[in-house]
Amino acid sequence: MIEIKSCILYILALSDCRSNALSTIRSAASTRLIFTLPRFYEDKVDDAIYPSPLHNIHVRTILSDDEAKACLRISSDFAKATGRWDRPDSDRHASYATCDFAVEDCTILEDYLEKIGFTGRIFDELNEVYGVEQEDMSFLDLFCAHYQTKTDCNQGSMDRLEPHRDGSILSFSITINDPDDFEGGGTLFDGLRDVVSTSSVLKNGGVVRPTRAGDAVFHSGKALHGANAITSGKRTVLVGFVDVAPWCERPGALSAACRDWGRMDVASLRYERQSKKTRSGAKGWILNNSRWMSKKTSKGGAGRSHLEGFSPAFASVESRADKEFQRQKNLETEDKLLRTILLSKPESKINFFGGDVTVL
Repeated sequence: MIEIKSCILYILALSDCRSNALSTIRSAASTRLIFTLPRFYEDKVDDAIYPSPLHNIHVRTILSDDEAKACLRISSDFAKATGRWDRPDSDRHASYATCDFAVEDCTILEDYLEKIGFTGRIFDELNEVYGVEQEDMSFLDLFCAHYQTKTDCNQGSMDRLEPHRDGSILSFSITINDPDDFEGGGTLFDGLRDVVSTSSVLKNGGVVRPTRAGDAVFHSGKALHGANAITSGKRTVLVGFVDVAPWCERPGALSAACRDWGRMDVASLRYERQSKKTRSGAKGWILNNSRWMSKKTSKGGAGRSHLEGFSPAFASVESRADKEFQRQKNLETEDKLLRTILLSKPESKINFFGGDVTVL
């Protein structure tokens, strides 16, 4: 019993230290901003859900000035020794590779973040802004990424990252070098592209760019986003993908969204293929299935199943491949997903366990 009591006191002590540390940082220089993704999907039933917590993008202070400098110094030394910022790492991030390294590969940085209670701070903030319990979150990935303008000497470096969706429901990035060290940069959100803002943090085109080192941008990883191109200097960020326990997710919500996004990808590829097959200026299909079907029947006549000729493209194929049409449909799908993917607290564990929840 004494050992258990000691353990509880130790946990409480750690919690108090973590809270005090974050309170000190906030009192010194606190940033607390919210940008809300616009409504793209209209529905009588789901309109009551908008905006959901996941529609909000939060900019908050996580690291003090000294802590950000320490993270930058450790990261820069490790990257210089290993060359990890000289080329994209396609082994770790196959689809959207960045010049980065996993925090777990740099023991000094990993130990420093543990020392300052970094994980606790992140999960505290995510719990506050998105309502997910700390015990229901875990890191899917935590890494340090680096962007710099391309020159003849560093052609393997990166100055941007194309728009994409993360493998996690929750994500964040923390700028750890002074924003005055670079021009451009920031996290670009497609859903904020047409939003007019008076904030110095939200730039034209939907770019969220913190004005101080140590500030984090928290958002849903399923909101289409990318790294805005820097035009001069260097930008270094700590990036995290945070996994949410399956009992907090609505079954089928993500698969339905992936299906709808996939339909737009297919429509684009179909039109691209038809555009390469033209006849007299018309786009369409050149039909010829003779590779699989015989031109002749067994009696020597014409094969009934053989097709050959040109079929013009439907107008609907061209309209569905329009970039703005596709963007609107993809953002509608994103909007629906952000409204529905997280279960409310009362229904989460009951939904997952079928109502059989035992409290130990």
